Amino acid sequence: MALRDVLSLYGRIGLIVAAFAFVAGIVAGPVLEKVLFSQLTVTERSTQPELPPAGTSSERQAGKPG
Repeated sequence: MALRDVLSLYGRIGLIVAAFAFVAGIVAGPVLEKVLFSQLTVTERSTQPELPPAGTSSERQAGKPG
């Protein structure tokens, strides 16, 4: 093969690889953005017992019939 043919072959292979990388970047960009920059939501369990509503406990203490 002549030098011109070898350069032509490598040029075509390079363009194909570049095209695939370009398309992969377009497709993977939004996916990676969601994965890398997603906000994590962390919830903690409350260790304190919940208090009953204020109206019901005062009625029980007052001795009102229910």
